[in-house]
Amino acid sequence: MFNEIIILKKHFFQQKNEEPPNIEKDEPKNSSGKGNTAQIFIEETQQHKSITLTPEMTALDVMTIFRSDNTISDAGAWTIFEVIYEYDLERPLRDWESVAWVIGTWELGRRNSLVLRKYAHRNALTLAGFNERAPVIYGWLSLEVKKNKWQKRFVHIKDGSLYHSKDHKGTNETFLCSMVSFDVYICTGNLNAFPTKFVFAIKSQDKITMFENPEKDYMHFLCTDHLEKMNEWIIAIRMAKVGLLKFVLIKFIRLFLVLT
Repeated sequence: MFNEIIILKKHFFQQKNEEPPNIEKDEPKNSSGKGNTAQIFIEETQQHKSITLTPEMTALDVMTIFRSDNTISDAGAWTIFEVIYEYDLERPLRDWESVAWVIGTWELGRRNSLVLRKYAHRNALTLAGFNERAPVIYGWLSLEVKKNKWQKRFVHIKDGSLYHSKDHKGTNETFLCSMVSFDVYICTGNLNAFPTKFVFAIKSQDKITMFENPEKDYMHFLCTDHLEKMNEWIIAIRMAKVGLLKFVLIKFIRLFLVLT
């Protein structure tokens, strides 16, 4: 999340025609900072295209390059997806995310990729969508509480974190995860093992080796009863993460303005 704040901070001060204050940031893992070559698969044409990524290059920057050489059209729906083949998961990148940093979060030796395709729910990924409020959402979902063991739980989002409880009154409320270091993914593989076909996952952006109990804490699967509800939850969780970004960014800007 800190890398996203750095990029959003630069955007804010560029709009103000001011020089942003310097903040130290971690370089993307496995990156020299001088640029790495990555392959991006364009789904519509079934082709790969290589591009040199610098740590500061965002998903929007990459799409702008592809538009400039007519690799893709000017249609606003184009989106870069992170695809995790090991878990059959994918998610669209927000416009301001560093693509090199995303690649740097991948586990070594695993087969993952970046795919460019059109996406109907793109607004929440844009800077325009950044200013929208996260929708309030709560309700019953099937949650995998242990490997292949599912329970109906009442789930809600509070302060950018997910909680689940035994009932709508909050009985035995349990913290699931904070979107500070997690993100929401769409499940794309064989769904026969899940209670329904409408499955999404909340996966950590940290390395799996950082978890003492990765089977319990690294990734969480949830199911809804129909597609529309699944999309509502995915968008709401995605925007809850953006809400956390916004909160931290506003705090930083206020501090900077006070100090200057």
